Amino acid sequence: MILIFKHIKTAFIAVLLIGLSVNSALSQDIEFGQYGTYTIELEDIGLEDLVFQGPINSNSGIHQVELIDSKVLAIIGVKYLDVDVDITAEGKLLLDGNPTYDSDPQRSIPFTLEAAFTNSGENNVSSARPIGIANTPSLSTGNARFPILSRRQRPPGPPPTPPTGDFDQSLVNETAYLYFYGQIDVGNVVAGSYRGTITVTVEYR
Repeated sequence: MILIFKHIKTAFIAVLLIGLSVNSALSQDIEFGQYGTYTIELEDIGLEDLVFQGPINSNSGIHQVELIDSKVLAIIGVKYLDVDVDITAEGKLLLDGNPTYDSDPQRSIPFTLEAAFTNSGENNVSSARPIGIANTPSLSTGNARFPILSRRQRPPGPPPTPPTGDFDQSLVNETAYLYFYGQIDVGNVVAGSYRGTITVTVEYR
């Protein structure tokens, strides 16, 4: 009995096996609201999505995706501003993504999410710092706040100069990286495609 696992970004309107839903949002605290609007982007990195390597058989137990093999998202924004990252994920992968199977142990697989970030300016897992994820049987949640580019122990600077009509944000943009990985625990389940959803929201603070 073989289970097939694949991860396709929902923005592609494709069939999910392990799904990733990405939302990027922009909001501002009062400190920056008077200075106008800055854009922020959440970008998918690489051709490969989060995949639990198979074949994966019924009753095969723990299957792990390590940090080094994680799914990577890039946050592109103003380097001296902080961002809030909020993460939610379903605590189980369900056969065909059918929510009616949530309480059926033969058609659901426990999923433990892990996440990390780096704001060193490079996509390098060796400098990644973990994001605390609270995993429960029904839901995984986590959040983090950090500057897009590390201040390297320096305190925050003064509020940014208000953007004008000649302001070119690309001159002050930098990239931070998010990493998603984790494990599944495969019990006595029926064969098929199992999927869940991870939602990531990023906004300025």
